[in-house]
Amino acid sequence: MSAWKLLQRRCYDLLSYKYSLLVILVAFTCIFIGIVHFGEVWLAWSKEKYEAVFHSFNDNILGKSFQKKLCQHVPIDVVYTWVNGSDPNFIRSLHKYIPITDSNTVASRFSDKDELKYSLRSLEMYAPWVRHVYIVTNGQIPSWLDMDNPRMTLITHEDIFLDKSHLPTFSSPAIESHIHRIPGISDKFLYFNDDVLLGAEVWPEDFITQAGGQKVYLTWWVPDCSDVCPWAWVGDGSCDPACNTTLCEFDGGDCNSTLLSTDSEPFEEESDYPYKYLQIVEDKNKSTTVFNNFDVENNSSTVSWVYSDLNTIKTLYPQDYNSSTSNLIKLLKMKKQNDSNRTIKLNDDNGVSANPDHAKRHIQFRGYLNDDIINLVQGNNSIKSNKLRYSDQWKHKKRHLDTYAESLLHVNKIYNIVYGFGRRKVPAHMPHLIDKWIVNSMQKKFKSDFIKTSSHKVRSAEDMQFAFSYFYFLMSENLYIPVGDIFDKFDTDNSGTWSDREIRTLLSRLYPLPLDYNLVVEFENAIINCSKYLNLVEVVKAPPGERYLDSMLPIVSKELISTCDWVATSIKAKFGQCKRYKHEVIKAGKNEIFEMLTSNVSLTVQLLDEIRRDPKKFICLNDDMDPIRHSENEIVRALLNDFYRSFIAIGISYITILAVQLVFPLN
Repeated sequence: MSAWKLLQRRCYDLLSYKYSLLVILVAFTCIFIGIVHFGEVWLAWSKEKYEAVFHSFNDNILGKSFQKKLCQHVPIDVVYTWVNGSDPNFIRSLHKYIPITDSNTVASRFSDKDELKYSLRSLEMYAPWVRHVYIVTNGQIPSWLDMDNPRMTLITHEDIFLDKSHLPTFSSPAIESHIHRIPGISDKFLYFNDDVLLGAEVWPEDFITQAGGQKVYLTWWVPDCSDVCPWAWVGDGSCDPACNTTLCEFDGGDCNSTLLSTDSEPFEEESDYPYKYLQIVEDKNKSTTVFNNFDVENNSSTVSWVYSDLNTIKTLYPQDYNSSTSNLIKLLKMKKQNDSNRTIKLNDDNGVSANPDHAKRHIQFRGYLNDDIINLVQGNNSIKSNKLRYSDQWKHKKRHLDTYAESLLHVNKIYNIVYGFGRRKVPAHMPHLIDKWIVNSMQKKFKSDFIKTSSHKVRSAEDMQFAFSYFYFLMSENLYIPVGDIFDKFDTDNSGTWSDREIRTLLSRLYPLPLDYNLVVEFENAIINCSKYLNLVEVVKAPPGERYLDSMLPIVSKELISTCDWVATSIKAKFGQCKRYKHEVIKAGKNEIFEMLTSNVSLTVQLLDEIRRDPKKFICLNDDMDPIRHSENEIVRALLNDFYRSFIAIGISYITILAVQLVFPLN
């Protein structure tokens, strides 16, 4: 109590001085300022440290919080590629580097119908949660674009191309191969073509989920390697003479491992497959001469079967041709020898010699190769494949593929070498979610192919088609799991040893159910034998209750399993490989519209009305107008512009945004 009285006395003494109140006021002011400054520093630090938590849901082009609607707050940017093909400077530059006769310089490839303007408007209406918009151009700037908007950045080709000698470029695959290098872009971003509109609300879950990973939307099959051989036949275990060609990669090796012709089930095409192959019933009244594979050196031959109309022989050797069997065999031998002599040239022409395995395979197939129509394989004259019977309209149909289709086949060929033969589909025409780190890994693995793509001035048949390359890299890359990690996966109690219960779980996934007693005994005996003959360094003490009463197993440690070859090999074969990137494949068609706009006015009106009636999430309208039909094209452009404006107007009424606050002006 005396201390409290002493404090009071000191305070009274202080207040008795003339300037005491002023001193106290200054002291309290300094303390207040110090607290404010400390608070500012703390807020700045916390904002930087916890920005992902407190500010991610409103870090978007509208600056509004979508915390109640977004299930994940990973920042996602949007990238557009755009060019104004009507710009005189662009046209002069294009014709300076590229011949005007090049099919990849047609006007529709670069024409601008204000698609970007309306695509941006649809993005703001239906995906306002995106963080930032990047527009990649060759330096051109849309006249209507608000350059002061902080949520939009214009990127030039010089900003992202590593090798500036590849510029200028007019190739979209070349540009696409560099978009992940945009400075400051999010780890995951959406890549839009300017002719893609959003027609309904879109959320990150349309592209990726935590449980399923990346969603991959696939549409129709990649064009077949030839008009008489669908990819379904390549590498199916059956030798198909129609596929034993360079373009079809020698039937995926089937004719090397299986010289006898075998019957395969007829392939039933899905409804979205663009190339229909008709299966016809054999006409017994039609006589056909067929021959087997023969040895040129010993002149031995046996009549068997082969797919041939013999008109090829008649065309190649018109003066020597007659209908006798012996003479036809002689001509076939001549043709086979000619094909054998040009094998190396075929290797070079088709890029096979660059790969030693391909070159080796080509040499192995040299005796059977025929790139025209006839393929000679050894067979049984009682065996005929339903695969080899086609209607004449397919057998003689001339193959016409555009550059895009050719580039798909180019990538498909490369991926067949690296990942094995498989049927592949084309990604849907829609926005694609891209992970820039996956793109880095892909381009590191296929470095020379992407450098070549980057160097092309216009689209080329040897481009690495971006979306197709990316998604099949993502789906095909495998992760190889060491035995130690597999052991940890089944060591559910983290004891460092496998109990009998854990081994039972392993066996139930290793072998088919119900478990065969002999397989269980074989597995356990392998562990017992290894424990007897291996000198294990690590001493592991097993917890009580790990063994069943009748169990004969020793302590099953990670070292024991890793060094026991038979067991390690068995579990690695089953569990040692998994997909590196989590993904799920979705058949496209439900949420996407992809249509080609032609110069037919009535069809265009009907098409646009159908989209108005039932708009999908993703709408892509591609230009396929005839450049010589100028008057019709002008009407179609006017109809398209009217469609865009009416479509956007519907969206504006749906989302309450003041016209003066719109980021991307409508007019």
